[in-house]
Amino acid sequence: MSIYGAINSATTGLDAQSQALENISGNVANSSTTGYKRLDTSFSDLVSSTGSRQADQVAGTVYATSRATNTQQGDVSSYDVETYMAINGSGYFVVTDADGLTNLSPSYKYTRAGDFELDEDRYLVNASGYYLQGYPVNTTTGAVADKFEPIRISDQPMPAQPSEQIDYQANLPSTPSTERYNPDVPSSKFVDPSVFATTETDTSISLVNGTGDVLSVDDNLVDVAAFDLNDVFDITVDGSSSTFTIDATTTIKDFLDNLNQYNGVSADIDATGQLTISTSVPLTIGENTGDPLGGTPISETPTSNVGGGPVDTTQVAAKNNSTFIDSTISGGSVTVYDTNGTPINVEMRWSLDSEDNWSLFYNSAPSATGDDTAWSKVGNVAFDAAGRMVSPADGNMTIPDLNVNGVSAGDIILDFGTSNLTQYDDTVGFATSVDIEQDGYASGELVGISINSDGMITGNYSNSKSQDLYRVPIATFAAEQELQRIDGSAFAATPTSGEPDFRNGGTIRAKALEASNADIAKEFSKLIITQQAYSANSRVLSTANTMLDAVLNIVR
Repeated sequence: MSIYGAINSATTGLDAQSQALENISGNVANSSTTGYKRLDTSFSDLVSSTGSRQADQVAGTVYATSRATNTQQGDVSSYDVETYMAINGSGYFVVTDADGLTNLSPSYKYTRAGDFELDEDRYLVNASGYYLQGYPVNTTTGAVADKFEPIRISDQPMPAQPSEQIDYQANLPSTPSTERYNPDVPSSKFVDPSVFATTETDTSISLVNGTGDVLSVDDNLVDVAAFDLNDVFDITVDGSSSTFTIDATTTIKDFLDNLNQYNGVSADIDATGQLTISTSVPLTIGENTGDPLGGTPISETPTSNVGGGPVDTTQVAAKNNSTFIDSTISGGSVTVYDTNGTPINVEMRWSLDSEDNWSLFYNSAPSATGDDTAWSKVGNVAFDAAGRMVSPADGNMTIPDLNVNGVSAGDIILDFGTSNLTQYDDTVGFATSVDIEQDGYASGELVGISINSDGMITGNYSNSKSQDLYRVPIATFAAEQELQRIDGSAFAATPTSGEPDFRNGGTIRAKALEASNADIAKEFSKLIITQQAYSANSRVLSTANTMLDAVLNIVR
């Protein structure tokens, strides 16, 4: 009976080692298969009989079972393919076969093989022919759907987004450093009024004495035939009035300096003693006390440079472009987009109108000439003594129908926020810390995709914009060793594996693949052991057969 038991045990040993050899063979064959999980072999003894005493017990037969290594991750290597993915940690990609593209209730499979590439229909499919599933993202709202579908990367262009708002940040200098600015002339830091109005000139007064001699600027003003001691003038410049009194010490230079202090007014004498008063702002020099100017006031009323009529400070004619630039500072530029995605370059400049009060202009017609409008006013900004913006109170203004060279972007909100525009003292004299952003963009062609660690697939477009397209789910199982192995390094759920859970999966590493977890060196080591064990079991059979022959020979 013991000899037959030995034969039975040896036979099961041969069968078990054969199964082990089959698993080793499959592991070696798939050592280069992406995401492959090797099968190990477990051996357990089967006791055919036992006694109540240790002395009565005998060794039994053996039984071989396959043991999954799904939880053991393979090495992850980087690749240059944007759509390759590897899972770092637990979990599986959700895939389906070709039938799942049209079947409303597809049969889902699970795999670690992330060698996905776009096929001719732009689906992501791996080398085994499985189609990757993902949650679609609403490109308008950014909401992620709760039901996945086969991932299909559309090559449709991203539509244009018209600009609606410009966010503006800058610090304006308390004293702008312009070409016009002269430290010795305080009013020169303000914008030159001649950019808005015509320059009117009065030459009605000659600075000569009673005998016709030409006087110099250092001579007393009372020596001029047109002026008398104690004369008092009313001087009104652009709505602001003041008086000027002549005493015995008042010089011609004092009179000129008084007029030249006003922004937009220039007074000088030529070699013939002719007094020339030029003004780009309304100017009146009239009688107050005495008989100044022989009772004949000087009155000049400039007109608008754009179309004549009343002065319009919201427009700058192209013919005054150089003067405007010389008395303003750059406010930066930004490209906005109309409804068709047409880019519109918006160049801006700041003008200091009066102390702590600025105006912002944009170049509405860079190619304008002559009397045509080149610069259009956006609005006014005021600061307090501490350099904080006080107007506009809500921190924004609207550019109505922003238009550059005939291309309209519609109404645009210019947002300074509550503290992004300041007027702190700056020795540089230019707008600093300028940062301008807007919310529009042109249409764009798909140039590539990227995948982050959360599995979000993002389309990247030629307009330098991107938008989320899909989120890749990662499925985990309570008993993943119970998954059923199927072709293509994939698995199917079974009643004992549990339902897939999409909450606790690992992270995704893009442009990478997980290699097989079968190690050739270890498999060869197991192969040698298996071969020796198989040979030993065959030796047991051979020995048992010899012993049976000896028993039979006794009978003979």
